[in-house]
Order: sequence, then C-alpha cells, then structure tokens
Amino acid sequence: MRRPLTPSDRRILRVLQNDGRITNAALAEKVGLAASPCLRRLKALEDDGVIEGYRAMVNRKALGLEVEAFVFIKLEQSEPGWRTRLVERLKGYEEVIACYALAGEVDLIVHAVAKDIESFGEFTMNRLLTLPGVADVRSSFVLSSIKPPGAVPVPDHA
Repeated sequence: MRRPLTPSDRRILRVLQNDGRITNAALAEKVGLAASPCLRRLKALEDDGVIEGYRAMVNRKALGLEVEAFVFIKLEQSEPGWRTRLVERLKGYEEVIACYALAGEVDLIVHAVAKDIESFGEFTMNRLLTLPGVADVRSSFVLSSIKPPGAVPVPDHA
C-alpha cells in the first residue's frame, strides 16, 4: 500500500519534474531537507511507484523525424485475443511513441513520428491498416507544439 505523500515528497516531485538530473545534495537544498532524509524520501517515492523512472527529452527533428501525427483508430471486434495481439504489435512499432485506449468516438489514439510523409504513409498502409480488428484509421498532423508533455501537477493535498 502506498503511503500518503508528505509536503517534502511533493516538493521533491515538483523539483524532479523540472530537473531529473539534479544531484541529491542540490535537491535536498531546494526542498529544505538534509541529504540523507532527502535520499530516503526519494527512494521511497521510487519504491512506491510514484516516480516511475527517469529519461532524457529528445528533439525528434534533431534525429531527422520531421513528421509527427496523432492517429485515431476505430476498432471492430474480431476473434478472441485480437485486442492483445493488436496492442502488442503497436508496442513494437518504433514509430509509436505513445498509445492510449479511449472511451468515445475512437478506440485508440496513437502518437507517432516518422522521417517524412512517405515513411508515415508506409507506416499507416503497411502496419496500422493491417492490424487485426482495425475498422478505420484517421490521422492529424502536428503543425507546431504549443505545450509539449510536461510535469504532472502535484496537488498540495491528496
């Protein structure tokens, strides 16, 4: 069972979301703790699954990935196990950087990147449209990023 978050835990989470590479000493100073208790709280947040991991934010264009799109997928039911196979295949596509199951008009939204429009077209035609149970695929291309994914709000009280 997850323990309740303390005010210090909340401060740690806010700082780490803005600077995941901060040293423990600097983190402790910013949140008003000594280094040892800060490290213990940090480890507890990791052990409790509040902090899921650390990663670098990479500029897709610097890697030659010029196309970014959201793909809306409508599913039809098929033979047993179709959804599991579909999800596993989506997870394996390097073009897919995020995928969400939805309730509403569409069943899945896929956040994808590609080198160029031709590569994206091949990905859509040869991979997405051949997935089991896919009834319809529609794409919307990102023109600009107004607010990229960022920090999760850390409420003052849980």
